[in-house]
Amino acid sequence: MFMLPAASGWTPRQLDGLPDNCHFRQRQIDHGLVLAHSDYHLPRPVVQQATRSDEGAALIITIGLQGASGYDMNDGTRLRFEAGHTTVSVLRHGSGERRLDGGKHIEQLRVWVGEAMLARYAPALAARLPPEGVTPLMHAATTPAVAAQAAALLRASDPLAVHIGALSVLGEQLRLLPLPQEEAKPARASAVQIAAIERAHGLMQDQLAQELTLEYLCLQVGLSLFKFKQLWRYRYHDSPWRTLLALRMQRAHALLESGCQVAQAGWQVGYRHPPNFSAAFVRYFGYAPKSVGRHA
Repeated sequence: MFMLPAASGWTPRQLDGLPDNCHFRQRQIDHGLVLAHSDYHLPRPVVQQATRSDEGAALIITIGLQGASGYDMNDGTRLRFEAGHTTVSVLRHGSGERRLDGGKHIEQLRVWVGEAMLARYAPALAARLPPEGVTPLMHAATTPAVAAQAAALLRASDPLAVHIGALSVLGEQLRLLPLPQEEAKPARASAVQIAAIERAHGLMQDQLAQELTLEYLCLQVGLSLFKFKQLWRYRYHDSPWRTLLALRMQRAHALLESGCQVAQAGWQVGYRHPPNFSAAFVRYFGYAPKSVGRHA
């Protein structure tokens, strides 16, 4: 077990529903760059409901130090964290169950990288982040370099050393991540399949205010997720998520031009938190939503 020195820059957090010998600490390194250290001793298995609101995407690198735990999303996505392995995932918003094994010591170190920070160091990956839920990117044995950095991060007190160490872990994991692949286009698509994809596009346009998922759209038009992505690129020459983003931003811009307030425009295109809408709008158009009148 790694022991944290006193006054090391870590902030302890209260854990609801867990025994007193379960500890969780965070260390804010930079805007959008956070370390989280969990250290649990559980006499029996624990299952907790976990919900994250739409606070922007985060790339999460989980380094398993002791024991094992898991996270099961309500959409069926499953993550597993275990000693000697590193799990890389993207988390935006959603709900599910956190599962902790009982009778074991569970210890993990996480590096949380916010969307803006990720765009600085990995713009290609940041541009392809899904707009919702949890997306597993990698689960593999922890490399010696990352294991050494994890040990150093839990001992370090110098802010610069911590910053360098966290970015070193990020750099190592980005190097190991498989490059994102575009969905292959089908050789041909039937009229029935094209009609199904066009119905899904219509659903997107009609339900921009809802928290749409690809799984929902697939069910509505009777296609598998793989075939849906293939056909979408064949028909619209883009990914479903980028199409959805474009539809939302264009609708929001029109609403703002008509005099709609920023928060109201964001709500009507699926953003429940105005800061997240404003950030997405700036990334898409290059200027803030409140200045739409000046760019008309």
